[in-house]
Amino acid sequence: MPFSPPQAAATLRDIARTERASATAFLYRVAAPHLVLWGLIWIFGYGGSYLRPEWAVWWPALALLGCAASFVLSWRQRRRAAAPAGVGARYGATVGALVLFIVALFAVMPPTGAQAAAAFPLMVALAYGLVGIWSRAPRFWITGAVVAALTLAGYFWLPQVFLLWMAAVAGGSLVLGGLWMRSL
Repeated sequence: MPFSPPQAAATLRDIARTERASATAFLYRVAAPHLVLWGLIWIFGYGGSYLRPEWAVWWPALALLGCAASFVLSWRQRRRAAAPAGVGARYGATVGALVLFIVALFAVMPPTGAQAAAAFPLMVALAYGLVGIWSRAPRFWITGAVVAALTLAGYFWLPQVFLLWMAAVAGGSLVLGGLWMRSL
C-alpha cells in the first residue's frame, strides 16, 4: 500500500530527526574522552599552579601531553568509525587557525597571571559553544556556557583562590561534561 503525501512527508521528517540524533550521539561519543582528558589536565594544571606557583611552568608540558593524548584518542576513534571524507582535515585546519589566532592575539595583547588563566578557558568555552550551535548538539554549548560563567565568576569574585576555583569547577565541568556526553 503506497504512502499518502502527508504520510511520506511525516516519514521523511522522522528519518531526518533520527539522522540528526544519531549524528549528535556520535559527536558526543567521540568528544567525551577529550573533555575528560582536558578536564583532568586543567585540574592538575590549575590545582598544581595554585598549590605551588612555581609549578605553573609545567603548563606547556601539560598542554603538549594533552595534544598528544588527543591525537592518539582521535587516531584510535578514526580506526573504529570513519567520519565523512575531509572532516578531519577541516577540524585540523580550524584548530590550526584558532591556535594561530590565539598566538597573534597574545603577541599583540599579552595576558598576565589570572588574565592568562581565564583567557584559555573562555576560548575553549567559545569553541564548545560554537560546536554546539553548529552541530545542533546542546550538551556542547551548555558545557561551554557553564565553563565561561564559572570562569568569569571566579575571575571577578574569587581572585585570591582563582586557580583553585579553576581546577575544581572548570576542570570539573569538562570532566562532568565528558561523562554527560558519554552517557547518551
